[in-house]
Amino acid sequence: MIVRELVGGIYFGEPRGFEDRDGERAGFNTMVYKKSEVERIARVAFEIAKQRKGKIVSVDKANVLEVSQMWRQTVAECFEADGCEGEGLSLDNMYVDNC
Repeated sequence: MIVRELVGGIYFGEPRGFEDRDGERAGFNTMVYKKSEVERIARVAFEIAKQRKGKIVSVDKANVLEVSQMWRQTVAECFEADGCEGEGLSLDNMYVDNC
């Protein structure tokens, strides 16, 4: 089962657009997540995992993106705060490059 965030982050971050950079057309987007957005997605994944095999793998780009570092930290904090390990769940992290 894949739980994917599609209502925030790079899809709706500001600023975004097109501009001229050094005489070339360039496109840009901004990726921003609030802690509450990450917590919401993490908890959805935890609830689904309880009904399945109990294994959660959070996929990110924490090796190069600060927003992914915050995502990873927030998921781990939620996992601990919600007592997921005691409920038989496991949490691993994976870089998107390894998927």
